[in-house]
Amino acid sequence: MLVVALTSFCVNLDGSTIRLGLSNWGTAQKVEVLSVLESSKQVLLPYSERIQQCSIVVESTKAMPSTLYKRTNTDEIQIKISAKDRYWCQYVFQFAHELGHIMCGFKKGDPSNEWFEESICEAASLYVLEKLSTHWSASPPYPTWKSYAPEFVKYRIDRIKGSSCPENFQLPSWWRENRIALSRNAGLRKQNLWIAVKLLSIIEQNPRSAWSACSWLNHSQNGQSKTFEEYLSDWYGACPQTGQKKFVRQVINLFGISTKQDKNK
Repeated sequence: MLVVALTSFCVNLDGSTIRLGLSNWGTAQKVEVLSVLESSKQVLLPYSERIQQCSIVVESTKAMPSTLYKRTNTDEIQIKISAKDRYWCQYVFQFAHELGHIMCGFKKGDPSNEWFEESICEAASLYVLEKLSTHWSASPPYPTWKSYAPEFVKYRIDRIKGSSCPENFQLPSWWRENRIALSRNAGLRKQNLWIAVKLLSIIEQNPRSAWSACSWLNHSQNGQSKTFEEYLSDWYGACPQTGQKKFVRQVINLFGISTKQDKNK
Protein backbone atom coordinates (compact mmCIF):
# COMPACT_ATOMS: atom_id res chain seq x y z
CA MET A 1 0.00 0.00 0.00
CA LEU A 2 1.20 3.46 -0.89
CA VAL A 3 -0.08 6.39 1.12
CA VAL A 4 0.01 9.78 -0.58
CA ALA A 5 -1.70 13.17 -0.57
CA LEU A 6 -1.59 13.86 3.13
CA THR A 7 -2.59 10.27 3.89
CA SER A 8 -6.09 10.85 2.52
CA PHE A 9 -5.70 8.52 -0.44
CA CYS A 10 -4.71 4.83 -0.66
CA VAL A 11 -3.46 3.28 -3.90
CA ASN A 12 -2.88 -0.45 -4.43
CA LEU A 13 -0.42 -1.83 -6.94
CA ASP A 14 -3.35 -3.35 -8.85
CA GLY A 15 -4.84 0.11 -9.34
CA SER A 16 -7.69 0.00 -6.84
CA THR A 17 -8.01 3.06 -4.64
CA ILE A 18 -9.74 4.28 -1.50
CA ARG A 19 -10.18 7.99 -0.86
CA LEU A 20 -11.80 9.68 2.11
CA GLY A 21 -14.12 12.59 1.57
CA LEU A 22 -14.17 15.70 3.73
CA SER A 23 -16.14 13.97 6.48
CA ASN A 24 -15.52 14.34 10.19
CA TRP A 25 -14.37 11.01 11.65
CA GLY A 26 -14.47 12.21 15.23
CA THR A 27 -11.40 11.30 17.28
CA ALA A 28 -9.99 9.12 14.50
CA GLN A 29 -7.34 10.49 12.18
CA LYS A 30 -7.78 10.06 8.43
CA VAL A 31 -4.65 7.95 8.19
CA GLU A 32 -6.08 5.60 10.82
CA VAL A 33 -9.44 5.30 9.10
CA LEU A 34 -7.75 4.62 5.77
CA SER A 35 -5.57 1.95 7.35
CA VAL A 36 -8.61 0.13 8.74
CA LEU A 37 -10.54 0.36 5.47
CA GLU A 38 -7.56 -0.73 3.42
CA SER A 39 -6.90 -3.62 5.79
CA SER A 40 -10.52 -4.72 5.35
CA LYS A 41 -10.34 -4.46 1.58
CA GLN A 42 -7.18 -6.57 1.45
CA VAL A 43 -9.09 -9.56 2.82
CA LEU A 44 -11.48 -9.63 -0.15
CA LEU A 45 -9.20 -8.13 -2.80
CA PRO A 46 -7.68 -11.43 -4.06
CA TYR A 47 -11.14 -12.87 -4.73
CA SER A 48 -12.82 -10.04 -6.61
CA GLU A 49 -11.80 -8.41 -9.87
CA ARG A 50 -14.46 -5.79 -9.27
CA ILE A 51 -12.72 -4.65 -6.08
CA GLN A 52 -9.33 -4.84 -7.77
CA GLN A 53 -10.44 -2.48 -10.49
CA CYS A 54 -12.55 0.07 -8.63
CA SER A 55 -11.92 3.46 -7.12
CA ILE A 56 -13.85 4.19 -3.94
CA VAL A 57 -14.60 7.38 -2.06
CA VAL A 58 -15.83 6.90 1.52
CA GLU A 59 -17.91 9.48 3.34
CA SER A 60 -19.29 9.61 6.87
CA THR A 61 -23.06 9.61 7.34
CA LYS A 62 -25.55 9.77 10.19
CA ALA A 63 -27.92 7.59 8.16
CA MET A 64 -27.66 3.89 7.34
CA PRO A 65 -24.43 2.82 5.61
CA SER A 66 -24.91 2.53 1.87
CA THR A 67 -23.31 2.19 -1.54
CA LEU A 68 -24.72 4.65 -4.06
CA TYR A 69 -25.67 3.68 -7.61
CA LYS A 70 -24.49 7.06 -8.82
CA ARG A 71 -20.73 7.44 -9.22
CA THR A 72 -18.68 10.59 -8.89
CA ASN A 73 -17.60 12.66 -11.88
CA THR A 74 -14.32 10.74 -11.80
CA ASP A 75 -16.11 7.34 -11.79
CA GLU A 76 -15.53 6.58 -8.11
CA ILE A 77 -17.97 4.32 -6.26
CA GLN A 78 -19.51 6.26 -3.38
CA ILE A 79 -19.73 4.47 -0.02
CA LYS A 80 -21.20 6.00 3.12
CA ILE A 81 -20.59 4.55 6.59
CA SER A 82 -21.77 5.71 10.01
CA ALA A 83 -18.79 4.44 12.06
CA LYS A 84 -16.91 7.16 13.88
CA ASP A 85 -14.08 7.76 16.34
CA ARG A 86 -11.90 4.68 16.86
CA TYR A 87 -14.55 1.96 16.85
CA TRP A 88 -12.60 -0.10 14.32
CA CYS A 89 -14.94 -3.11 14.44
CA GLN A 90 -17.81 -0.94 13.25
CA TYR A 91 -15.72 0.46 10.40
CA VAL A 92 -14.79 -3.07 9.33
CA PHE A 93 -18.30 -4.48 9.60
CA GLN A 94 -19.89 -1.63 7.66
CA PHE A 95 -17.20 -1.23 5.01
CA ALA A 96 -16.91 -4.98 4.32
CA HIS A 97 -20.68 -5.09 3.85
CA GLU A 98 -20.51 -2.34 1.23
CA LEU A 99 -17.58 -4.09 -0.48
CA GLY A 100 -19.91 -7.06 -0.70
CA HIS A 101 -22.24 -4.99 -2.89
CA ILE A 102 -19.32 -4.13 -5.16
CA MET A 103 -18.37 -7.82 -5.42
CA CYS A 104 -21.96 -8.66 -6.35
CA GLY A 105 -22.04 -6.12 -9.16
CA PHE A 106 -24.90 -4.20 -7.56
CA LYS A 107 -27.26 -2.53 -10.00
CA LYS A 108 -30.74 -1.07 -10.15
CA GLY A 109 -33.52 -3.43 -11.07
CA ASP A 110 -36.10 -5.76 -9.61
CA PRO A 111 -35.77 -5.46 -5.81
CA SER A 112 -37.54 -8.70 -4.88
CA ASN A 113 -34.29 -10.65 -4.46
CA GLU A 114 -32.15 -7.91 -2.97
CA TRP A 115 -32.50 -9.57 0.45
CA PHE A 116 -30.17 -12.30 -0.78
CA GLU A 117 -27.48 -9.83 -1.85
CA GLU A 118 -27.84 -8.14 1.54
CA SER A 119 -27.28 -11.53 3.20
CA ILE A 120 -24.14 -12.13 1.14
CA CYS A 121 -22.90 -8.70 2.22
CA GLU A 122 -23.54 -9.58 5.87
CA ALA A 123 -21.52 -12.76 5.28
CA ALA A 124 -18.71 -10.62 3.88
CA SER A 125 -18.70 -8.55 7.07
CA LEU A 126 -18.50 -11.62 9.30
CA TYR A 127 -15.82 -13.17 7.10
CA VAL A 128 -13.60 -10.08 7.12
CA LEU A 129 -13.92 -9.64 10.88
CA GLU A 130 -12.61 -13.13 11.52
CA LYS A 131 -9.77 -12.83 9.02
CA LEU A 132 -8.66 -9.46 10.36
CA SER A 133 -8.46 -10.89 13.85
CA THR A 134 -5.84 -13.31 12.54
CA HIS A 135 -4.07 -10.80 10.32
CA TRP A 136 -3.79 -8.11 12.97
CA SER A 137 -2.50 -10.64 15.49
CA ALA A 138 0.49 -11.18 13.21
CA SER A 139 0.81 -7.97 11.22
CA PRO A 140 -1.39 -5.03 12.24
CA PRO A 141 -1.27 -1.71 10.38
CA TYR A 142 0.54 -0.28 13.42
CA PRO A 143 2.43 -2.33 16.05
CA THR A 144 0.38 -0.79 18.88
CA TRP A 145 -2.82 -2.11 17.29
CA LYS A 146 -1.88 -5.76 17.73
CA SER A 147 -3.74 -5.97 21.05
CA TYR A 148 -6.94 -4.92 19.26
CA ALA A 149 -7.00 -8.04 17.07
CA PRO A 150 -9.22 -10.19 19.36
CA GLU A 151 -11.89 -7.49 19.32
CA PHE A 152 -12.84 -8.38 15.76
CA VAL A 153 -13.80 -11.94 16.65
CA LYS A 154 -15.57 -10.74 19.79
CA TYR A 155 -17.57 -8.25 17.72
CA ARG A 156 -18.48 -10.97 15.22
CA ILE A 157 -19.68 -13.28 18.00
CA ASP A 158 -21.67 -10.48 19.63
CA ARG A 159 -23.33 -9.57 16.32
CA ILE A 160 -24.43 -13.15 15.77
CA LYS A 161 -25.68 -13.52 19.34
CA GLY A 162 -27.45 -10.18 19.15
CA SER A 163 -29.39 -11.29 16.07
CA SER A 164 -31.36 -13.72 18.25
CA CYS A 165 -31.15 -16.49 15.68
CA PRO A 166 -33.62 -19.28 16.59
CA GLU A 167 -32.17 -22.51 17.92
CA ASN A 168 -31.85 -25.19 15.25
CA PHE A 169 -32.56 -22.61 12.57
CA GLN A 170 -33.75 -24.48 9.47
CA LEU A 171 -33.18 -22.26 6.45
CA PRO A 172 -35.31 -24.12 3.84
CA SER A 173 -38.53 -24.16 5.87
CA TRP A 174 -37.94 -20.66 7.26
CA TRP A 175 -37.35 -19.26 3.77
CA ARG A 176 -40.52 -20.85 2.40
CA GLU A 177 -42.53 -19.32 5.24
CA ASN A 178 -40.95 -15.87 4.89
CA ARG A 179 -40.20 -15.49 1.19
CA ILE A 180 -42.93 -12.89 0.65
CA ALA A 181 -41.75 -10.74 3.57
CA LEU A 182 -38.16 -10.99 2.31
CA SER A 183 -39.12 -9.97 -1.22
CA ARG A 184 -40.80 -6.85 0.16
CA ASN A 185 -38.02 -5.79 2.54
CA ALA A 186 -34.39 -6.47 1.68
CA GLY A 187 -33.07 -4.87 4.85
CA LEU A 188 -34.29 -7.23 7.56
CA ARG A 189 -30.89 -7.06 9.23
CA LYS A 190 -31.33 -9.77 11.85
CA GLN A 191 -32.71 -12.18 9.30
CA ASN A 192 -30.01 -11.24 6.79
CA LEU A 193 -27.48 -12.21 9.45
CA TRP A 194 -29.16 -15.57 10.10
CA ILE A 195 -28.87 -16.35 6.39
CA ALA A 196 -25.29 -15.04 6.32
CA VAL A 197 -24.19 -17.50 8.98
CA LYS A 198 -25.57 -20.35 6.88
CA LEU A 199 -23.87 -19.00 3.78
CA LEU A 200 -20.55 -18.76 5.62
CA SER A 201 -20.65 -22.50 6.26
CA ILE A 202 -20.11 -23.06 2.53
CA ILE A 203 -18.19 -19.87 1.66
CA GLU A 204 -15.39 -20.85 4.01
CA GLN A 205 -14.98 -24.23 2.27
CA ASN A 206 -13.64 -22.48 -0.84
CA PRO A 207 -13.52 -18.68 -0.45
CA ARG A 208 -11.98 -18.07 -3.86
CA SER A 209 -14.75 -19.84 -5.78
CA ALA A 210 -17.46 -18.47 -3.50
CA TRP A 211 -16.52 -14.80 -3.57
CA SER A 212 -15.61 -14.83 -7.26
CA ALA A 213 -19.01 -16.40 -8.01
CA CYS A 214 -20.62 -13.34 -6.42
CA SER A 215 -19.35 -11.25 -9.34
CA TRP A 216 -21.96 -13.00 -11.49
CA LEU A 217 -24.89 -12.67 -9.09
CA ASN A 218 -26.49 -9.73 -10.88
CA HIS A 219 -25.15 -10.49 -14.33
CA SER A 220 -28.65 -11.26 -15.62
CA GLN A 221 -30.38 -8.45 -13.71
CA ASN A 222 -32.54 -6.67 -16.28
CA GLY A 223 -35.28 -5.09 -14.22
CA GLN A 224 -37.75 -7.88 -14.81
CA SER A 225 -39.31 -9.59 -11.81
CA LYS A 226 -37.90 -13.03 -11.02
CA THR A 227 -38.67 -15.66 -8.46
CA PHE A 228 -35.81 -16.54 -6.16
CA GLU A 229 -35.54 -19.88 -7.94
CA GLU A 230 -35.14 -18.10 -11.28
CA TYR A 231 -32.65 -15.68 -9.74
CA LEU A 232 -30.44 -18.51 -8.50
CA SER A 233 -30.83 -20.43 -11.75
CA ASP A 234 -29.65 -17.41 -13.76
CA TRP A 235 -26.74 -16.96 -11.36
CA TYR A 236 -25.71 -20.57 -11.84
CA GLY A 237 -25.91 -20.20 -15.62
CA ALA A 238 -23.85 -17.00 -15.62
CA CYS A 239 -20.90 -18.41 -13.65
CA PRO A 240 -18.15 -19.46 -16.10
CA GLN A 241 -16.03 -21.60 -13.77
CA THR A 242 -16.73 -25.06 -12.40
CA GLY A 243 -15.84 -24.05 -8.84
CA GLN A 244 -18.19 -21.08 -9.01
CA LYS A 245 -21.04 -23.24 -10.27
CA LYS A 246 -20.36 -25.73 -7.49
CA PHE A 247 -20.71 -22.97 -4.93
CA VAL A 248 -23.99 -21.73 -6.41
CA ARG A 249 -25.25 -25.31 -6.43
CA GLN A 250 -24.40 -25.51 -2.72
CA VAL A 251 -26.41 -22.32 -2.13
CA ILE A 252 -29.35 -23.77 -4.02
CA ASN A 253 -29.16 -26.93 -1.90
CA LEU A 254 -28.84 -24.83 1.25
CA PHE A 255 -32.27 -23.37 0.57
CA GLY A 256 -33.66 -26.76 -0.38
CA ILE A 257 -35.04 -25.57 -3.69
CA SER A 258 -34.97 -26.83 -7.27
CA THR A 259 -34.15 -24.82 -10.38
CA LYS A 260 -34.71 -25.22 -14.09
CA GLN A 261 -31.36 -27.03 -14.31
CA ASP A 262 -32.76 -29.68 -11.94
CA LYS A 263 -35.93 -29.99 -13.97
CA ASN A 264 -33.99 -30.43 -17.22
CA LYS A 265 -31.91 -33.31 -15.90
